Amino acid sequence: MTQSIRLRLVFFIGGLMLLVWGGITANSIYSARKEVQELFDAQLAQSARVLHALIQHEMAEATIEGKNENAIVLDVSAPGHFYESKISFVVRDNNGKAWFMSQQAPDFSIAAGTTGFIDITGADDKWRVFVMRDKVVNFTVEVAQNYHIRNELVMEITRHVFWPFIIALPLLMLMIWIGAGRSLRPLEAIADEVRHRNPQNLEQIDVARVPAEVLPLFVSLNTLLSRLKKALSNERGFTSDAAHELRTPLAGIKAQAQVALRASNEKEKDAAIRHIIIGIDNTAHLVRQMLMLARLDPDIPNRKFVQQNLTRILTEVAADVASLAVEKHVDLEVRQAAGDIKIRGQAEALSVLVRNLIDNAVRYTPAGGWVKASISRAPEGVILKIMDSGPGIAEEDKGRVFDRFYRGLGTGQTGSGLGLSIVQRVVDLHNAKIDFQTGRGNGKGVTVKVVFPLK
Repeated sequence: MTQSIRLRLVFFIGGLMLLVWGGITANSIYSARKEVQELFDAQLAQSARVLHALIQHEMAEATIEGKNENAIVLDVSAPGHFYESKISFVVRDNNGKAWFMSQQAPDFSIAAGTTGFIDITGADDKWRVFVMRDKVVNFTVEVAQNYHIRNELVMEITRHVFWPFIIALPLLMLMIWIGAGRSLRPLEAIADEVRHRNPQNLEQIDVARVPAEVLPLFVSLNTLLSRLKKALSNERGFTSDAAHELRTPLAGIKAQAQVALRASNEKEKDAAIRHIIIGIDNTAHLVRQMLMLARLDPDIPNRKFVQQNLTRILTEVAADVASLAVEKHVDLEVRQAAGDIKIRGQAEALSVLVRNLIDNAVRYTPAGGWVKASISRAPEGVILKIMDSGPGIAEEDKGRVFDRFYRGLGTGQTGSGLGLSIVQRVVDLHNAKIDFQTGRGNGKGVTVKVVFPLK
């Protein structure tokens, strides 16, 4: 399922805002409730003290004269306020008899000696009561307030905090949606440009308008395009070169086949057939080399390497090439290192590298010469060294020894010209370094040194 960045952005920011605003609202409600409680408690206490001051003299006279009158109830018949019924007071003498009281005052049962703030639950509502006792005249003032007033004020504050958010949230989410769409327009433009590109167009994408958040993605994509362009160029060059190189041996095989057909005797026919077999062998060797190079050519960054015993690989390859050395009367010497030397790599590729280097050295060394191969450890890494006593490399050929299908003139050797190209590719795949040195005091011989990293 395709995921929309715009939707994810809207839901993430919207959810985050809802969470933050919810926390702010909860904290506001808590703070408002606390402040309302303190404010109304202060008003209750203030009202009780004012009422006490107003009626203290009357209560003293009533106590001295022993008056026993019915409670005086405030007249609320005149228009007043809706909340008057939610606020009440009662003044009682020392016997608990009500002397002054507001209309519809609830009949509370308050324990003797109680003072200060208390909560009392009546028949229907909960009340907040402040009790004040006069120890001189010995009377009690009770001022009560219904919790409904406080709760309604808290709810009103909550509505004023919450409703703007309810209205603003959809507008904010809409603006985030529009803003995200405008921010993603450069990506849509780039996608449209890539969509309409010619398949052969592997030029890099212009990242000048790309948002910084997705810039690494486009940088990586440009890197991939560069690698694809290089790989495609290499493939085209390889195909062209291969077609050119295969044309010559195939033409030679065809010519020898025609000679065999026109041969007037068995001797001529046998000679032509032998040349055909040699041509086929050379062509088969060329094809094998080309396939090996094609397998090594793609840039595979995640190639999995394991520990390889380079000493064992060198020994096995030298044993295989020994027959060629004996046939050419070349002394092939392998210097064994103390213990196995291992590097991280690919066994087949390393075998091809060692084989091509030793095979080249043996082929280009004249009869009676020598080839020496060794492996050693050094601070800079593991060193594979191949030395020979051959004719060396001409100065004009040094810069082209790794070119595909290139063969130096005057060597007298046949080949595909791919051996050292494959060596260079294997070296690159293993992050190694290769160095050619020619001339050993008398201008002869070649020393090839390959340095593999220790890790």
